[in-house]
Amino acid sequence: EQLNRYIANDCDQIIAGLYENYVCYEPYFKEKAHFVPLPIRMPASSITHQPSYINHIPPSITIFIGISKGRSAYKGTDIMLRAAEDVLREHPDKMKLIKAEGIPFNEYQKLMDGSDAILDQLYSYTPSMNPLLAMSKGIICIGGGEPENYEILGENELRPIINVQPTYESVREELEQLVLHPERIPELKRQSIEYVCRHHDYVKVAKQYLNAWGCKG
Repeated sequence: EQLNRYIANDCDQIIAGLYENYVCYEPYFKEKAHFVPLPIRMPASSITHQPSYINHIPPSITIFIGISKGRSAYKGTDIMLRAAEDVLREHPDKMKLIKAEGIPFNEYQKLMDGSDAILDQLYSYTPSMNPLLAMSKGIICIGGGEPENYEILGENELRPIINVQPTYESVREELEQLVLHPERIPELKRQSIEYVCRHHDYVKVAKQYLNAWGCKG
């Protein structure tokens, strides 16, 4: 905490990539706190918006969850995994569950690529890097997508994130509703790609960094 306070006081600008970070600093550093979304490089396949990729309604929904040892309780992965396993037991013919634990990032991405939705960040107001990377590929995020997330981005149309409350019951309910209503998937996938392209494209984000620093670019 002492180091964080020292850096915050000493630095020229504070750039927050998440709503949660911004609201922690802004009350105390109004003059130098800025919100700039996290940067994502859009996959070429997503930019083309291939109809076969977006419009397909799978007979069985594939859910992906990444498990980090030592951070499971911190991220809420333990609760999300339990909810997913219970939904899987209830609807084994309508859902598949992929668990990635203790593997290199390249393998992690390969497992994620074949998924329809990702479970991540139970306690967050906003999607972080992993969910955003997934969304850029048309994978639906089930996690943090509170109204404040959209407000700080100025987003009034898209609502691609299946927002859950930080409870087992909420995760299970939202996941089961998606499994039982797969017709929702194409539109949520389309919105996920559009959302990342609109707010998190790395070139757009870089320009916002330049603006925060008072540079012309």
